[in-house]
Amino acid sequence: MHPFSVRNAGLAVIALAGLVTGCSSANTPDAAPAASANPYADCAPLTNQEISDAVRAGSLTTHHTPQVCYWEAQVGDGDATVSFTYSAQDSLQQLWDRARADGFQTEHMVITKHVLGTVTATAFYIRNPHDPGDCAVTAAVNGAITWRVQNRSPTTALDPCAASLTLATMMVDLSP
Repeated sequence: MHPFSVRNAGLAVIALAGLVTGCSSANTPDAAPAASANPYADCAPLTNQEISDAVRAGSLTTHHTPQVCYWEAQVGDGDATVSFTYSAQDSLQQLWDRARADGFQTEHMVITKHVLGTVTATAFYIRNPHDPGDCAVTAAVNGAITWRVQNRSPTTALDPCAASLTLATMMVDLSP
């Protein structure tokens, strides 16, 4: 057994100080930036070309508000409004219940892709019972997204439910 000595105690203190200093170096990497509350705050969930293609628009004008992104689309001789919202807090059930309470018709659906097997995502349609040209699709994507298409021209052959589904399907991450 080694007797206690000032020399051994001094070496222990120096070694401990070296460990503490080494572990608390000022050269630590910066903390990761805080994640945005809304990853789509820039109103670019899809490219304008992808949105144009989904609604077959000749032209598209982008508008932004803090709560919603929307586009005015020129479709043939008519026009349509395309809107996108994202919610990190609301579940699909909460959005379903809110749509029903507001008088909209809802219909459960599953978005399916056949990529490396079959992959699905839970979603639902929201239809305005007073306007057949108004339809939305809400889907689960680490929160919930809603794409809504309002065809404001009865002479334009734009199926708002099909267009909303196309837009939602492009956003849902269906990777296995």
